[in-house]
Amino acid sequence: MSGRMPLLIASAAIYMLCMNIPIVVVEQISGLWDVFERALDEYMDLLSNPTYAAINEWAQSYSGKLTFSPATYIFLILVPGPLTLGLSTIWLRVLRGREAYADMVFSGFGNFLRVVALDLFRRIFMILWAILFLVPGVVAYYRYSLAFFLLADNPEMGPFEALSLSKYYMRGNKGNRFALDLSFIGWLVISFIALSLISNWIINIMQSASAETSFFSTQLVSGILSAIVFAPLCAYHGVAAADYYHRVICRDPGSFPELPTKA
Repeated sequence: MSGRMPLLIASAAIYMLCMNIPIVVVEQISGLWDVFERALDEYMDLLSNPTYAAINEWAQSYSGKLTFSPATYIFLILVPGPLTLGLSTIWLRVLRGREAYADMVFSGFGNFLRVVALDLFRRIFMILWAILFLVPGVVAYYRYSLAFFLLADNPEMGPFEALSLSKYYMRGNKGNRFALDLSFIGWLVISFIALSLISNWIINIMQSASAETSFFSTQLVSGILSAIVFAPLCAYHGVAAADYYHRVICRDPGSFPELPTKA
C-alpha cells in the first residue's frame, strides 16, 4: 500500500459517497426526511407528558410512513454489487502492483447482470440463514466473502459458480477471516468516535449560522463526513481482505496475469 494510499482512500470515499448520497437525496425528494423530522418533533413533545394512549396514537399515525421509497429499494438492488466489484478490482490491482485508478470503482457496471445477480443471491442466502439465528447468518457472510474477488478475476463466471467456489475456499478458513475482521475493531471504534465528534461540531456550526437546520442537511453532512472518516479504514481493510483471498486460494499476487475487466 506504500504510495498507493491516496488512491485507495479516494476510491473508498467515492464508493461510500455513491452509496450514501443518492439515498439521502432520493428520500428528500420523496419527503421521508420531512415526515421523519415531524415524527421526531412530535415524539419529543410527547416525552414531556408521556401516556400510553398518546404514544400509541403517535405510533399509529406514522405507521408505514417512516419507510424508504421504492426508488431506494431499487437502488439498493442494482447499485451496491457493481460498486463493490469495482472496489474489489482496485484492491486486487493495488495488491498485485498493477495500475489502478479511482474511477475503476465504476468498472463493475461493465459486468452488470452477473454482479447484480451475484449480490442479490448472496444477500438472499445470508438472510435465509440469518432467519434461523444470528450465528448462521454471520457464517453465511464469511462463506461467500470471496465471491466478488472471484468474479473480478473471472468476469465470465456465473453468480452461482462464484458463490460455490467461495464456499469451497472458505471451508476451514472462516474463523481466520473473522479474526482478521476482529483486528480492525479498535480502528472502527475510533472512526465512529471521530465521526460523532466532527459531525456534532459541524452541525453545531450550521445551527449557529442558521435559524433552522433541516434533517436533510444534517443527513447530507453525515453522509459526506462518514465517507471521509471511514475511507482510510475501508481502504486498509479492503487490501487486507484481498491479501487474505490470495492466501486462501494459494496464489501469490504476482503470479496473476493482467486482471480482466469489463469496463
